[in-house]
Amino acid sequence: MTVATLPDVLRAVESAWVAQPERDVSWPAPHPDRAPLDEEYSRVTDPERYLVVGARVQAWVEALTSLGLARRSEGPQGVLRLVPAADGALVLDVAVRSINGVSGTVVDLLVGDPAVVVGTQPDCGCDACDDGSESLREAVDEMFVGTLGGGFVLINSKRSTIIATADGWSASGNTGDTEAAVAAARRGERRRGRRTLVGAAWWVR
Repeated sequence: MTVATLPDVLRAVESAWVAQPERDVSWPAPHPDRAPLDEEYSRVTDPERYLVVGARVQAWVEALTSLGLARRSEGPQGVLRLVPAADGALVLDVAVRSINGVSGTVVDLLVGDPAVVVGTQPDCGCDACDDGSESLREAVDEMFVGTLGGGFVLINSKRSTIIATADGWSASGNTGDTEAAVAAARRGERRRGRRTLVGAAWWVR
């Protein structure tokens, strides 16, 4: 198996990024010193600019495959599937969606079968939620690092979902003591009625 560290991966991402036409697309945060206006919450001024999301994700895919950390295949409904080389790492599905009919502007990361969405960028494409291109690229990077960097946990049932990374967790539904559930999952404990997935790092930590 290829030995690569996170800095190796990030350098490969940047190398793949400079080959993307969207690398030159940038815009500042539109309201750094004020709260968004009410009308901005229902408005998407320029959906095409969010093509940087699909391009940044493509840079990640190229980096992971070129380093030998994953191989590409076709997942359900034509989504891109990345099969990791590392033992204990989770298979990752990458699904591309649209904003206002512009394909490649929203990307979901999914794990498990049936698949659960564990990351989405952008969270929202409206003008009010826009924090600028640099913040968006960083959010895509953080989404991949959080999902693939080790310490990832997914616990879900009919009533609740917990998603945890090394940096924190999010939860919905009736989860009970979330931190205790995540810690138990990382210890290898499993509860009846809950699906639990724990992902090893795709690279050397």
